[in-house]
Amino acid sequence: MKIIYMHIPSLIMFGVTAILMVLLYIIAKCAQLQRKRAPLTQDFLRSPGHTSLKRLDALNHEINIYLVYLFSLPICIYAAYISLLYFSKTEIDTQGIITLAIISTVIIAYFLFRLLRFFRERRIVRLGYEGEVAVAQELNQLMMEGYYVYHDLPADKFNINHIVIGHTGVFAIETNARSKPTSRSRVENATVSYDGRVLYFPKGNDWKTLDQAKQQADWLSEWIHRAVGEPIAVRAIVALPGWYVKRTSADGISVINPKQFSSLFKYIKPRHLPQEMIRRIVCQIEQKCRNVEPRLKDFDGD
Repeated sequence: MKIIYMHIPSLIMFGVTAILMVLLYIIAKCAQLQRKRAPLTQDFLRSPGHTSLKRLDALNHEINIYLVYLFSLPICIYAAYISLLYFSKTEIDTQGIITLAIISTVIIAYFLFRLLRFFRERRIVRLGYEGEVAVAQELNQLMMEGYYVYHDLPADKFNINHIVIGHTGVFAIETNARSKPTSRSRVENATVSYDGRVLYFPKGNDWKTLDQAKQQADWLSEWIHRAVGEPIAVRAIVALPGWYVKRTSADGISVINPKQFSSLFKYIKPRHLPQEMIRRIVCQIEQKCRNVEPRLKDFDGD
């Protein structure tokens, strides 16, 4: 009986929370019965950074859960401690208080550690997402010149950030949104050198992005070959939003600032594609990218 009395405040708090959740569920179900069908019946095309945006949603959900844990735990511990003092006839010894404090500190420290990891990952994912959006906004301008542009094509356990299809060929664009160091020399610290094999940033080198872009272009080339029945060479491009690219060799794939897309596609050596082949490739790409189901299937309005 004493144990029950000790945890009365905690039980009340969790009981009220459970009742509120049940009421919200009942309200949502009642509203669902009165809803009407939305006019949207076709799936959407994937937007720029669709995969990153889903990961951001998942991270925000995890952060909210751990924040609730972090703020609720001290209240529960304090409520249990007060209940123990009030209902227990025996005095709490110092050793018991120290043990409770140590356990509470360890649990809170764990929650803080997890939160810091989630915050750090969210910053990285958000940077990548905003980089993909920035690149997409520049690529979308090419549609006025007759190109077809698609974003976030799902592949085998990865996604291709952007695809451009037109009379000059098929291109797979990999976005690398990389933060810049802070110093007085803003131009120097915003410049990356490229020798055809490695990207030389002010703080560190990067060849993995180049290899990844090539592998994705090869995968897309094989996939299109299987889809349309003819070999199609896909060229890889790396986009570095916000960076000045200093090229020191003519070797290697194209690495550019997204602002230069218009010039690149104007002067790049074309690999001519017949209009009928463009139509067939676009049809296959569109089917693969149009897989975002509308979330508002039912609604309350007229």
